[in-house]
Amino acid sequence: MTRRFYLENEHGQQFHFKYHSGVLLSNVLGLGFQLNMTYLKYGHIHKTVKRETPLSEISGLLNFMDGYQGYQRFIDYLNQGRDNLKLYYVSNDIKYVHVDVVSLSKAEIKAGLLSCEITLNKKSYWIKERQIIIDITEVLDGKVYPYPYAYTYQITQEGRTTIDVGGSFSANVIIEMEGSVDHPEINVIQNGILVSSLRLNLVEEDVKIRISSVADNKYLKMIKNDIETDIYAYQDFEKDNFIELKPGRNTLEFKSGVMEDTLCKVHIFEYHLG
Repeated sequence: MTRRFYLENEHGQQFHFKYHSGVLLSNVLGLGFQLNMTYLKYGHIHKTVKRETPLSEISGLLNFMDGYQGYQRFIDYLNQGRDNLKLYYVSNDIKYVHVDVVSLSKAEIKAGLLSCEITLNKKSYWIKERQIIIDITEVLDGKVYPYPYAYTYQITQEGRTTIDVGGSFSANVIIEMEGSVDHPEINVIQNGILVSSLRLNLVEEDVKIRISSVADNKYLKMIKNDIETDIYAYQDFEKDNFIELKPGRNTLEFKSGVMEDTLCKVHIFEYHLG
C-alpha cells in the first residue's frame, strides 16, 4: 500500500500531500523513534534505569506541482492555524503525531520543479485512535446510534467485553456514559487481575458523563439539559478513575447501576513509537 501524509489543524481543516492538491511530500526522514537511555554500571554489566523520549524532528522535501501558487496555498493553510497541528501517516492503518512546523526553506526551482525543505518538531508518540461501544442490553439488532464517527459494537456478556490494545505504552481513554446511572463503575481486568477501576458517587437520569484520562486534557464532567457540570468531586477517591489500558488483552466491565438501557462509549488512544 502506498503511504500518504496529510496535516490537520485545530479547526479540522486538512492539507493533503498528493497530486490532487498539487503538493507532494518526499524524502521523509524521522518517522521512527529515538530514546535517551540512562544506565547504572554493575561491574561489566550496564542496567537500564531510565528511558526518555526527546523532542525529535521529521523532515522532508515539499514539491509544488503548480509552482508558486501551490507554495502560497500551503502558506495560507498554515496561517489558518498552526498551534495544534497533527501529521497523519496512512499506510496499513492510520496514525498521527502532534507537530510544529519549525522551518520552511526558501522555495527554489530544482530540476524544473519548485521545491523547499520542511522541518517539523515531533511533540508526541504516534497515536492510533479506536472507538468501541459497550451495550449492556446485549441486543444490538435494529438499534441505530447516530454517532459522528465509526464505533465498533462490542459483544458483551454480563456487562463485560474484551479488547486487544496495541502500542508501546498504556493507552489513554475518553469514556462516555449515556443514559441513566446509579453509582456507575468501570473495571479493567487483565490476566484475571483487576488492574484499574472507576466509580462515581452519582445518581442521575438521561445524562451524558464524560471522563478523560488524556495526559494534557484530564476531566470529569456531566452534561444534562445542555448544561455542563464539573463532577470531579463525585469520584470515588479510593479508585483510579482516570483509567489507562495497558497493551495486551483487556476486559472492560461496565456497571451502570440501573436496569434501563445505558451505553458506554470508549475512545482509545494507543501510543506507538513508530
